Amino acid sequence: MRFSTSNLSDLMATPGSDPQVPAERANLYLEARVSAGRQARYEGRLAGVVGWDAWRASHFRYVREDVRRRHPLSAAFDPGEPSLRSGVEPNQWLIRIERIDGLLTNYSAVKGTKKVDAAEINRWIESARGSGAAKGATGTSLADLGRLVAGSTDSPDTAALAELTDFFNQERADGRPSFVAFDAEFHGLAGRADWATHICERCGLAHLFTGSPVTLALFRYRVQEILDSQPAAQSGATVFAVPTVLDQPFYNVFFPVPGLLDWGQAVGLAPQDDCGHLAAELIHARIDYAKEHWVQAGTLSRPATTDAEIDGLRVNHLDCLRVRPELADYGQDC
Repeated sequence: MRFSTSNLSDLMATPGSDPQVPAERANLYLEARVSAGRQARYEGRLAGVVGWDAWRASHFRYVREDVRRRHPLSAAFDPGEPSLRSGVEPNQWLIRIERIDGLLTNYSAVKGTKKVDAAEINRWIESARGSGAAKGATGTSLADLGRLVAGSTDSPDTAALAELTDFFNQERADGRPSFVAFDAEFHGLAGRADWATHICERCGLAHLFTGSPVTLALFRYRVQEILDSQPAAQSGATVFAVPTVLDQPFYNVFFPVPGLLDWGQAVGLAPQDDCGHLAAELIHARIDYAKEHWVQAGTLSRPATTDAEIDGLRVNHLDCLRVRPELADYGQDC
């Protein structure tokens, strides 16, 4: 992006003391999937900004008010945006990580019960999965018949998962685009003991490395479910996009991709020499979760990634993008 307003263009050329500023500035400079109209509206929101901290704060307000809105659909999916990705194959599975510490705290406060932990959620998930398999195999199990007579078709664990899911959907009040990866790139993920670490490392989720335990949940759903949730969105033409710097607060682990690539590329936190760690990423319009979307829950405790470490990871990421001959010069003038 090249800015036409003097305050922003001057700030792009002004060195900053904050260690995150060079990465934030580079992301703005490299971003090439924002339409002229969207950029003009963005610049209009930042009129009068003086100083990088003020830009960062104004950028966050833009994301909160224009990107994380639900109605109308997020500015990330405005028709005509060059970041949009139509024609995503409907039968593909997508995966997403959610941090659920706050959810579980609020849920227990509302319910007036002890805080639910990852082990209990996993028990609920297994129960719901087993109930679904039994129904698929026999139509209706004897246990289901007993619950039907009692006025319920769900086991207590399945009902608890459904209730938690409904509560989660209410808690997710805004319409922020969902960052997701393709399940096909994470074969066997759910069976790994280190599944949470592995997906966070490959998807660049450094904000989940806090130095303290965090509770995470893995969700999985089909592309078609997103299309079904947005029936008026031009047959799905405006509900998937390559993530841009304008779709999220400033984040030095994010890295824009050139227009030649079909998907975003997450900055890996555990890079491999052959660049095999690179994982495609995209964003889609928000959907409500269903109890069937839960794969598993767990805890993760990793030291925070330092800004110096992130700088090194960004260099490695750029080198991996440049492996393709047509991208050999990408980012050279940044």
